Amino acid sequence: MYSQLLATSHISTGGGLLKAPLLLMKVPLKFKNKKAILFATGPTLKKSEIDFIGKNRTDDFVIFGCNDTYRYIDYLDVHYACDKQWWQHWGSKFRDQYPDLESWTQDSHMALKYKLNHVDGKGHEGLSLNSNLIHFGSNSGFQQLNLAFLMGCSEFYLVGYTMGKVDKQSHIFGEHPGSLKKNSPYPKFVQKFKNIQKEIKPLIHCSTTGSRLKGIFQHTSVEEIFNA
Repeated sequence: MYSQLLATSHISTGGGLLKAPLLLMKVPLKFKNKKAILFATGPTLKKSEIDFIGKNRTDDFVIFGCNDTYRYIDYLDVHYACDKQWWQHWGSKFRDQYPDLESWTQDSHMALKYKLNHVDGKGHEGLSLNSNLIHFGSNSGFQQLNLAFLMGCSEFYLVGYTMGKVDKQSHIFGEHPGSLKKNSPYPKFVQKFKNIQKEIKPLIHCSTTGSRLKGIFQHTSVEEIFNA
């Protein structure tokens, strides 16, 4: 079933940074049948969860993280940040800390400046099955899930995907600084996840404490990920 969903052309690569960031890139089928753990920066993300996954991860897992996750997780395999404004604020610090970490974006200028992979995107519903582009889903957590799907991962564990404020905090770090701070339309985010194709939903696990996605995807605690 999974192979049929991905009946589209891909390129293969050996890992690391892809070349020629001037061009929009096809997402490579490089993690076929691997399990993906995807980190977002929701306010319920706990250091104990980050530490547990870091100690127990194996070669069967690929670790993805979006936006500011790199500040808390030092074992990411793939990073994603969509917005030009985010890269303008954090790009230099990110690359100083992780000069070779594979990272993807929607902005061509930031891709050139910070040695990022540039993927196209559309505002369509569900996950994109076309390796030439991802679907936006109105949030970066959705976009990195689509990226992991197109890379060939076969199961997905969402960690830090709270999809709501806790004690008035939007993120594990509080709020984004300055112009990066935005009012997130969480109900819209949740609806985008609800609209993921029914054939794909059983592959997705919500491993986030207090997440609004628990009723959409099966719940698997962080401690249970490595026993699944």
